[in-house]
Amino acid sequence: MQVEFNQVNAVTKEINISVPADQAGKAFEKYLRKASRDIAVPGFRKGKAPLAMVERMHADTIKDYFLKDYVDEVFDEVAQENDIHFLLFPEVKDLSWEKGEEMKIKIEVEHEPTLEFKQLEGLSIPHKPQLLDEEITKYLQDLIQENGHIIDVETAIADDQVLVDITFKHGSESYTKTGTLFAGTGMHNRSLEELVGCKTGDVVEAKLAGKTIMLVTMDASTYLEKEFLYPCSIMVSSVSRMEYPALDDEFAKDMEFDSLEQMKAKIAEDMSLKNEHVNINIDNYSVITKLYVDNNFDLPHKTIEYLAEQEAGKIDNPEYKKFYVYQYRMQIAQEMVSMYIMNNLRKAIPMEVTDEMVEEYIIHEAILEDKSAEAYKEAYKDDLNSDNYKSAVQNYFILRQIATSSDFVIVEPESEEEIPETEALETTEE
Repeated sequence: MQVEFNQVNAVTKEINISVPADQAGKAFEKYLRKASRDIAVPGFRKGKAPLAMVERMHADTIKDYFLKDYVDEVFDEVAQENDIHFLLFPEVKDLSWEKGEEMKIKIEVEHEPTLEFKQLEGLSIPHKPQLLDEEITKYLQDLIQENGHIIDVETAIADDQVLVDITFKHGSESYTKTGTLFAGTGMHNRSLEELVGCKTGDVVEAKLAGKTIMLVTMDASTYLEKEFLYPCSIMVSSVSRMEYPALDDEFAKDMEFDSLEQMKAKIAEDMSLKNEHVNINIDNYSVITKLYVDNNFDLPHKTIEYLAEQEAGKIDNPEYKKFYVYQYRMQIAQEMVSMYIMNNLRKAIPMEVTDEMVEEYIIHEAILEDKSAEAYKEAYKDDLNSDNYKSAVQNYFILRQIATSSDFVIVEPESEEEIPETEALETTEE
């Protein structure tokens, strides 16, 4: 066989294969003999008809099946002999063959890009670190939310919870059901603007969708029409509101601290180590982003499209499916960028993983998971000696090496650089 390669782009290779006429002919004769065993011909026992008759009666069908099977066989042989690595099944772009002639096959495959990095030291890397003060603020906000409590109030304002009796007709029957609505417009399918300003005993006339009535009364026994608007009389039974404590010294004392300042200091102490290690990961990710921006490369768009379609395969709604295919494309493209950069970095910066490196990486991961190193080792004891784990350790230290030699520049949110999602997506939609 003769094999020629043409590089279409950084991730697509065209393979032209010429199979000599005698080789293709022998393969067809072998396939024909095998196929004839299962073909019934009138006047002959199954598998006993002359090959010429079988071929004459079923020539097109037999040839089609032969070509499909034989092309796969030929490509497997070529791939092994030429060490061809590919991502998806090969795409046959052209195929021509007639008995007694040479077979011509044109195949296209997608493969990983091979990168030659322009620069790996002294980079200027945009990044946005996680700020400890902001994390403390988020923690305190969550703490305030956790310590909220319900109080009864006289008059409803927006977002108050209102216990009501809803009276409506369905068919010839009249129903009164107890449920919970929210004053205002904040809760989808559960809010009613007319309840703002209401007090216990007030009655409001309003139209509610069947699905809303069933949702707020937690009762679907009447089988209401979901989209139909039912005229309702809504009587207020009670109004309640979530009340949250003020973030002050009194709250800190409730949390067993002397003051708010002391509580914040303790939270900062507890969170600082994890925040430091989160920022290590942010720096590592920023290195990958920078390398992609500086060494922009093609992505295998057919592979991305296939994987995205597979991920969204169980979604029936066409509009939802289109949206999720788009989201999966973005996610897969970003994962591929990271994977390809790391695959090529391991070639550019060979690094032997030592026991000390593994131990340091374990401590890093344990801190991120709020575990002790011992607890982390126990949780992942089946993974620690795997090749995948060693690759993760190697990736971590390669990125740390690049990060150590680089300068990180804090960027504002509006100019923040991430792995360019739009570029990755455009690649998949060409």
